[in-house]
Amino acid sequence: MVHEERWLKEQEFFDAEEYSEGPIPANTIERYRLCRKPFLPAEQPFSMIGDIRGKRILELGCGDGGNSVLLALKGASVVGIDISPRAIQIARKRAEMHGVSDSVEFHAMPLEAYLERAEEKFDIIIGFAVLHHLLPVLDSVMSTLMKLSKPETGFVFAEPVSLSDSVRKLRLALPIKVYGTPDERPLEPRDLAILRRHLPEMKLRTSGLLLRVWGRLFPGRYEDFSGFRTAIFDTFARLDSALLALPGIGRLASSAVLYSGLRPNASK
Repeated sequence: MVHEERWLKEQEFFDAEEYSEGPIPANTIERYRLCRKPFLPAEQPFSMIGDIRGKRILELGCGDGGNSVLLALKGASVVGIDISPRAIQIARKRAEMHGVSDSVEFHAMPLEAYLERAEEKFDIIIGFAVLHHLLPVLDSVMSTLMKLSKPETGFVFAEPVSLSDSVRKLRLALPIKVYGTPDERPLEPRDLAILRRHLPEMKLRTSGLLLRVWGRLFPGRYEDFSGFRTAIFDTFARLDSALLALPGIGRLASSAVLYSGLRPNASK
């Protein structure tokens, strides 16, 4: 009953979200096909998984299907799960637009419900901003995901993080609206500890120090930036990595790519 109440609230929230309903822009497809800049947080997950031709991928919380379609266009066979029937309806249409309907299988249901019945094992399990919506069931979800993995399965998740209690308190004290579902919050060290129980080799690549400020000042798609703005953004991204690698500064990160079982490409 508790699960069903949470599922209903999350479904209502995500059904009301604004989704991209048209085709994925050509410059976006090209960006994630080539991943020329793996030091950029958005490209890191795609760069980390490398050549995925013929791979079977499970995407958790696939939303409007944009990432699932990109993965299929790169040659993978994808299963996408999302709690929002509206999002899945849009995702199926977008797969049709790009001619990958035969390579993408979408399910509109709570992730836990899918995992209860799933038996297939995947080559890669991936999620973009999904784990922080699963905090009440994070341990059990990870336990089930491990049953769907092979010894060589790669895991990669891009998530918001809050690694400092004081920074989190300061953020909540600011007059900036907190937007999200009731159980949602950034991943904290205690949540990372749960993940590491299941993925002992899990590593983090943090970001979101300077880039967090950039996102508020200069919204928009990276692919549409001018050459000058692109150069500044890239510089900010490199500075982010350098600063967050310093002792004590890493706790100021606001996002991270969590990965295990992968061999990330070196930064370019």
